[in-house]
Amino acid sequence: ALKMKNKFVIVCLIIVYDDELAEALKRLSEKKRNNVLMYYFLEMSDTEIADVMNYTRGAVFKHRHRALEAMKEILKEMN
Repeated sequence: ALKMKNKFVIVCLIIVYDDELAEALKRLSEKKRNNVLMYYFLEMSDTEIADVMNYTRGAVFKHRHRALEAMKEILKEMN
């Protein structure tokens, strides 16, 4: 669960139709997966994600970059 102090939380369902992409996302840590989903699927800014996840904007960017690198490796392994 995300550490969210004094936040209103809305739970949403994100459906990923591409099986390989879904598998790569599943293999990420929860924090990295949430970062990627919030940025690319919910179209949240780094500032918004930082606020929700209680990180700095720079940390959000760094974690997402690492998540994308990990996904790239996972997808290579799958093919």
